Parts: sequence; C-alpha cells; structure tokens
Amino acid sequence: MSETVDIPQDLDQERVVPAEALEALLVKMFVKKGMFKVDANVGAARLVEADLRGIHSHGSRLAPKYLEAMDAGSIDARAQVLTVQETPAIALLDGGMGLGHVAATKGMALAIEKAKEVGTGTVAVRRTQHLGAASLYSLMAAEAGMIGYTTTNTGPASVAAYGSKQPATANNAFAWSIPLRAQAPFVLDMACAVSSWGKVWTLSHYGEPIPAGWAYDEQGNETTDGFAAKTLLPAAGARGYGLAFISSVLSGVLAGGLMPIHRTSNFVAEGSEHFFYAIDVARFGDIDKFYDELESTVAEIRALEPDTGFDQVRLPGELEAARAQKWRETGIPLHKGPFEKLEEVAREMKIELPW
Repeated sequence: MSETVDIPQDLDQERVVPAEALEALLVKMFVKKGMFKVDANVGAARLVEADLRGIHSHGSRLAPKYLEAMDAGSIDARAQVLTVQETPAIALLDGGMGLGHVAATKGMALAIEKAKEVGTGTVAVRRTQHLGAASLYSLMAAEAGMIGYTTTNTGPASVAAYGSKQPATANNAFAWSIPLRAQAPFVLDMACAVSSWGKVWTLSHYGEPIPAGWAYDEQGNETTDGFAAKTLLPAAGARGYGLAFISSVLSGVLAGGLMPIHRTSNFVAEGSEHFFYAIDVARFGDIDKFYDELESTVAEIRALEPDTGFDQVRLPGELEAARAQKWRETGIPLHKGPFEKLEEVAREMKIELPW
C-alpha cells in the first residue's frame, strides 16, 4: 500500500509562532495595504487556519506574494464582491479581483444561506484570486451541518494529460466536507495531480526530494528535484486527469473563465474562479439516522487492523483537525525561510512584530 506523503517537520528548520499573534500581524499588513478591516480579518483567518491544519503551502507564507500583487495592482485591496446572477438556488458573484479568500468566504456563505432556504446552494465566483486551501470553505458548510464541496480554477496547465508528458490541465484542488455529530468532519481535500505544487515547494525547502513518479522537468525527464519540476503527473492516471478537467469546467468555464490550457503563466493578472456547493442534509430525511449511520461507520473503520507501517486507521481530515487543535494551544511550527520573509516584509512596512 502506498503511503500519502505527510508534511515534513524539522524543529531545527522551524519557528513556533502563536496563532493569534500571526493572525494579528497579517490583519495589520493587509489593512496597511488598503484592505477594509472586515475583509482583512477574513483573509488573515483563512491563512492561519491553513497553517493550523498543516497546509503551510496555502498559509501565511503566501501573504508576501499577495501583498506584492496588491502593490502591482493584480489584487485590488478595496475590491467589493458583487452579485451578477441569482436565483433562490444559485448565484454568480464577481470578486472584483480582490483577495480570493474574501470572495470565497462570501461565496460559500451564500451557498449555505441558499441551502437553508431551498435545500441546496450553488455559487460560482469569477474575477477573483487564489483562495488558499479548498477545505476551509467546504468546512464552513460542515460546521453549518451541511455537506460542502469546493473547487477552484487557478493557473495555467501544469499537469500532464494522461498519455502525455505535456501539461494539459491545471492542478485544481477540490474538497468535500461531511458533518459528523460530535467529531471533526470528514474532509477530503486533494489536488488532481499526484501532489499540490505547494507540497512540492515545501519538501524542496526542507531539503527533501519529491517521490519518484511525481514530476517531469523542463526536458520531459522524470525528476525527484522539486525545484526542477515543471509538470506534475495526474493522480491515479486517467482519474486525476478527468477530475482536473471537470473541476476547471465547474469553477472556470461555468463562471465565464478559461480552461487552463488557454491561460497564461501570469495567472495572478488573469485572476481565478471558484465553485461552492452546499447540501442541507436535514432536507433529505431523518438527520439523527444520518448521523447514527455515519458515527457507527466511522467507529468500525477506526477499529480495523492497521496495515504494516501504520499505527491506526484514520479518516480523511482527522490528522489536520488534531493538528489544528494542538497547534492553536502550543503554536504553529513554520519553516524559517518563509517565516523570516514575512518578518522582513513587516519591518519594511514599519509594522511591529507581535512576538
């Protein structure tokens, strides 16, 4: 059985930072660039939530890039999210090329609101930017007692077509979250390639090779050097290839965007599109029966005998929820490289560090 590569950890390469202090710093940085305080709070919260769950590739390390994009005009710090089309069940929003986390949060919040009214809610968002970790938005639905789905269309083609070494799809992320009665939700958050580009970046900066069979270099040769990787392979061959295509249709074309093969390398200037879906479980029948069946299933799965090399059987999202609970109390271990970059930018902005 192949094992999913977890995030690397090395205390010698990390700094432990209190979550509240990190979030407070990000809010100040965003506000100083012109964001409304309410939107800065949302953006900072989503970045820190990603770090808490161990999704560092989509956490605070991206803040300097977002700030640079605000300076360049690619991200509008004062953007407002507007409604373009709406029915009781669906909506199309325009993110105004603002920080993607803000538009994405409003998109899923509206999907949840519609699901409360008519049973399901579907919202697409166009003209926005990178939303970070997809699971943060599907979790919003689960926390409201609903099944949630999120996918996103960002960046040009960087994942090989099945049967080719040349890129054909983007590395779309998608996430499903399913509520449980008294436990952390089931969360499937994955890229359509064998890995996210962020995890490739993380492994490389910890000095670790990426696994064989993940990527091709610029010449089309397989490589384990994350810095040399230019094209990723699709997850599970044709399956990941197909999932990526569908994700780009739902989040991109449906919202009026382009397929990845038609996008340029300057995806920040082009913006991104997102898709959110919420299902109100209670509208489909006895909610207690729903939870009883899931809880008994989860208990039986966890009781299964673990395979060699595993200490126990877990469900998707379980490790991330445990990390978030622990690190909120003890602090978040962040790689020194991006953390020191964040400190450097804060000093340039004349913002006092809260640690």
